[in-house]
Amino acid sequence: MQAAAVRSRVALTLAALAAAGTMGAAPAGPATDALTAVTEQDAPLASYAVPVRMDVRLHRFFTVHVHFDGMQYFRRPGRVALDIRQIPKQYRSVFADLGTPLTWPARYDLRAATAPDGRAQIDGVPKHACDVQRMTIDAVREPGAPLHALFTMRDGGTIDMHITQRMVDGYELPTHTEADMVFGAYRIRASIDYGTYAVNEDFADSVFDA
Repeated sequence: MQAAAVRSRVALTLAALAAAGTMGAAPAGPATDALTAVTEQDAPLASYAVPVRMDVRLHRFFTVHVHFDGMQYFRRPGRVALDIRQIPKQYRSVFADLGTPLTWPARYDLRAATAPDGRAQIDGVPKHACDVQRMTIDAVREPGAPLHALFTMRDGGTIDMHITQRMVDGYELPTHTEADMVFGAYRIRASIDYGTYAVNEDFADSVFDA
């Protein structure tokens, strides 16, 4: 894999981490109904802004360790932005393509499915062409357990994420995410920590064009 492709994949990884936003514990029932129930629960969430810190370790023959600091923004009906200036703009835009649980029903064709071990899950296929081939979300989890989502990319790479959340002003929002990525011979371990949320506050439209 060439260096430019590696940089693209690292950026895609960061986008996927930040994109894994608000999703509460899924109630019993069909998987797609569980996702609908969660997003309806967070319907009053109009916007948020939160500082983020990312820690990335890229390994092939040796390990490269880098940090990134920036901001993540969300606004209804489905605008999301990751403002980390060390990442080129064209790669930051991947964040919007992946979306969040609040935008997945609009971006993916979702269906209830069963994992090989019998667990209920949500399978999704993008409605429009992008780097993601499919996504899988665990439909049911124990209260307080991390949300698990798996993205399979068109080039065969995978992004396996576990997102820890907490209640912020009545909404369940991420506080920490861990992800393991495989892209060819490269292995990437990445994490993101979220700071203090500003919920349902106004901010400039320009953050979505930065």
